[in-house]
Amino acid sequence: MKGIHMQHQEEHEGHGNSVAAWVSVAVMLVASAIACLGVAKASTPMAVVGAAGFLIGAVLWPLLSRMGYGDKNPPRSLYSD
Repeated sequence: MKGIHMQHQEEHEGHGNSVAAWVSVAVMLVASAIACLGVAKASTPMAVVGAAGFLIGAVLWPLLSRMGYGDKNPPRSLYSD
């Protein structure tokens, strides 16, 4: 379409680049490694500790976000305003 100029405006989402996201993912990675070692060594307590750590990591993200360590510019919802 010659002559029609369309404005191209890029919108970048945060993709979770925040302290809350990094801490949560790090906790879940360590917990996953512990759980895997527990399963490999047939150690039920170690596997349970790893699984519990994974759940703690999953709860940390929204908790830390609410405490102010989340994304400073979250993407707007399609349904807002």
